[in-house]
Amino acid sequence: VPIHEDDDVGMLYERLKQKGAELVLKTVKAIEENNYPTIPQPDNKPVKHAPKIFKETCEIQLNKSSEEIRNFVRGLSPYPAAWTTIGGKVFKVFKVKVVASLQHDNHTAIQTDHKTFLHLKTIDGWISLEEIQPDGKKRMTIQEFFRGNKLAL
Repeated sequence: VPIHEDDDVGMLYERLKQKGAELVLKTVKAIEENNYPTIPQPDNKPVKHAPKIFKETCEIQLNKSSEEIRNFVRGLSPYPAAWTTIGGKVFKVFKVKVVASLQHDNHTAIQTDHKTFLHLKTIDGWISLEEIQPDGKKRMTIQEFFRGNKLAL
């Protein structure tokens, strides 16, 4: 199953779910027909377990590269979701884009027009928050957020 540049874990899960269902049917048919290869599994390889994901591990670290953050968000979207704090408020983050800075002020960590975009400074550039969920509200685009909310910076 190919992984596309803008896929998040939810999109990939849906494609893998479909492919997995097809493979189960194919495998059951092969077993019914006694037409399947046996492949011995090595006993001496240690089993690797994925680490448990905690809320703290889902916080976006802006001291990482823009691309690392984009991939981090993709790997946690839609669940459990990456998150960050802006103006003292917690936001789940479902989609970001790597963007160029609109201003040349290197001393600001946030750029916004309070209507269409919200950029956060990273170690090597900027990310644009595209889809967010303010604490206690529904998931929305950044434009939808600004239509009904003010962001105190």
